[in-house]
Amino acid sequence: MYATNLKHINEQIKQLEAKIDSLSIHIPAIDLLATIPGIGKKLAHILASEIGDINRFNNAKQLVAYCGIDPSVKQSGNFNGTKNRITKRGSPFIRKALYIAATVVIRQGVNSVLLSYYQQKVQTKAKKQALGAIMNKLIRIIYSVLKNEKPFELITPEEQEKRYKNALKLAS
Repeated sequence: MYATNLKHINEQIKQLEAKIDSLSIHIPAIDLLATIPGIGKKLAHILASEIGDINRFNNAKQLVAYCGIDPSVKQSGNFNGTKNRITKRGSPFIRKALYIAATVVIRQGVNSVLLSYYQQKVQTKAKKQALGAIMNKLIRIIYSVLKNEKPFELITPEEQEKRYKNALKLAS
């Protein structure tokens, strides 16, 4: 009886995934998100549906706060707390998807820049805090990809700095 129930549920899951794939053809954000290393089609579906229209957010900090990845502030008078946790005031589905993407980045090393950033953070922080920093970086990458409507391109921080300086020269 349990085996037939399990087969039936698996068949329903396959049908739902096929329907989601057929409907996602009309959503360009899913293809853009899937270009980010560590984010596959299923995570792209979750993130795109939970984030919605990226134009609701004026900057990446607002998206970080919406996801609940921003650090909480604990202070009273002269006291400033040092053991701050994330606020968790946003969507738990986005946080779970980001957690999965961040662990893929760390374990499989699909993004060398984020992996080196994680290794740098682990030197001074706990592993969970460093993982939270990776999740924060991923949100900022997601914001940039969706806002600019361009696929993700892996570049080193040095290359990023060069491009920024060239853009400043061209603007002035």
